[in-house]
Amino acid sequence: MVVRMPFDEAPSINDFHKVYFTTVTGAQVPLKQVANIEFEQAVNEIQHYNFERNTSVTADVVNPDNTTAITEALMEKLDAYDMPPGYEFYVAGEYESQQETFGDLGTLLIIAMLGIFAVLVLQFRSLVQPLVVFSAVPLAITGSLVALYLTGWSFSFFAFVGFISLVGIVVNNSIILVDYTNQLRREGMKKVEALQQATATRFTPILLTTTTTILGLLPLTAQSSGLWSPLGWTIIGGMISSTLLTLFIVPILYKLFVREENLAVA
Repeated sequence: MVVRMPFDEAPSINDFHKVYFTTVTGAQVPLKQVANIEFEQAVNEIQHYNFERNTSVTADVVNPDNTTAITEALMEKLDAYDMPPGYEFYVAGEYESQQETFGDLGTLLIIAMLGIFAVLVLQFRSLVQPLVVFSAVPLAITGSLVALYLTGWSFSFFAFVGFISLVGIVVNNSIILVDYTNQLRREGMKKVEALQQATATRFTPILLTTTTTILGLLPLTAQSSGLWSPLGWTIIGGMISSTLLTLFIVPILYKLFVREENLAVA
């Protein structure tokens, strides 16, 4: 019921005693005879979200690094709460923004991988050799997840950023190995011999490159910051695993899938 009446001063309970309404028989009945009138605090408007009535509950986190962990803990409790029929909750704010950003980063990761793959196809003039080079990516994923698990960090937004950076870094070792093998084969060397010499020759440069990169990241990673530590451990763990396994896996895949007659001549 919406009641409107003119007043010059602040309204009071007695003002509502002047309100009458008309019944179906035409009689005028004072409002106080059918309702108990009192002042209470209430919202001055009804908010809606997706055409549904809602109310917002906001809170701040003392340590912003823990926003995701605290929000997910609250979501678990809300999921276990037996809400009345017609009631539900929706998490917005910074957590919603992070989830949307994760989706955008996933799209960027796919675009980056497709771009790298296209460049490798043009470079090697082959579809098989770029796939051999990309075998370093799943090897890096394993190392990144293990590093985050051992150090106690979750796969956060900055860990995802580190993983995107890692994709472009770890393929470098595979590119060096595959490209040098192709050079040796162009000089007349057999495939297996070329793989053995390429692995032995490039072992030290690949190991030194990985070591210097890891040492450069350690000061930033050792800060135990919720922003930079997950990023650093993602890259460090991925580089360690991909470097060690690339020296074994890439030559094996090259030997199995790259045939003698498919050698691209630059």
